[in-house]
Amino acid sequence: MAANVRATFLRIVLGAELTRLREQAGLTGDQAARSVGCAPSAISRVENGTSGFQRIEQFTKLLDAYKVPFEGQEVLTDWYRNAKADGWWGPSVSVLPSGMSLFLAFESGAKVVKACTPMVVNGLLQAERYARALIESARIADDRTLAFVESAVEVRMTRKKRITEEGMELVCIMDESAITNMVGSPQIMLEQYEEIERLAALPNVTVRIIPSSAPTYRVFGEFHVLDFDRKELPDPVVVASSTLDQGMECLSKPRPVKQFVRRFDILAQGALPAHETPAFLHRAAREVTK
Repeated sequence: MAANVRATFLRIVLGAELTRLREQAGLTGDQAARSVGCAPSAISRVENGTSGFQRIEQFTKLLDAYKVPFEGQEVLTDWYRNAKADGWWGPSVSVLPSGMSLFLAFESGAKVVKACTPMVVNGLLQAERYARALIESARIADDRTLAFVESAVEVRMTRKKRITEEGMELVCIMDESAITNMVGSPQIMLEQYEEIERLAALPNVTVRIIPSSAPTYRVFGEFHVLDFDRKELPDPVVVASSTLDQGMECLSKPRPVKQFVRRFDILAQGALPAHETPAFLHRAAREVTK
C-alpha cells in the first residue's frame, strides 16, 4: 500500500478487502458479527468504509474468523490503524454536494483519472479566480453564503495538488463550450486559458478539446473514470458522474463502468490532438478580448 494513500480511501479499500475475505470464508454479515461479538450493522459500516470497530481486538477476531494468515493479518492491521484519520476535506464536508465526499476519497487514491467536462472547465484545471466566479455565480440560486463560496474554492484548489504535486495522471476532454462560456470576466477567462496551458504542459496531464464544429458524439453531463493501482483496490475502476444537484454518484459495477469507459473512448475520437490545445486556447483568448 502506497504511503501517500489517504485515510478515507484506505478505509474504502480495507472495507472492500474485508468483504471479499468474508465471502471467501462463506460467512454472512450476521455470522461475522457473532464471531466478533458486535452488531451486524458494525460489520456493514466497516465493509462500507464509513467507520471502524470500537476496539482493535474486534478487528483481530474478525481476521481470525476469516482464517487470514499471520502475514496477511499484519498488513491488514497496519491498514486499519492508518485508516483512522479523516480525509483533508473533512472540515469542509458542509460545503460539499451530495456524494462529493466519497468521490474525493476515491480521487485521493486514484492512479489515473479520465474526465469529461462539457460545459465548464474541469475542476482540476480551474484557476482560483475562475473557480470563485463560477461558484459565486450559483450562490444566490443555491442560497449559499460567502463563507460557503470561499470554502468550496479552497476545496477545489486543494484537489489540484493531486496533479501538481502528487503525480496523478489526468486525461481530460472538454467541449469547446467549456472553454468559451464566459465565467466572471474576460480577464478571468484569460487567466484560465493560461492555467490550462500551464497544467497541460505537465507530463502527467493531457487536455483535449472537442470543437463545436466537429460532427461527433457528445455528452451533456460531467463524468470521471478513476483507475487505481491493482494492488490497492480489488475493483480497478470507479466511475463518478454528475447529478442534477451538482453532486456526484460513484459507480463500480462492471456494466455501467464499461459503458462510461466506452463513452470516453468515443469522445476521444472526436477531440483535437493534445498538441493542438495550446493553439486552440490562444484563439479563444483572442476572441474573448475582441
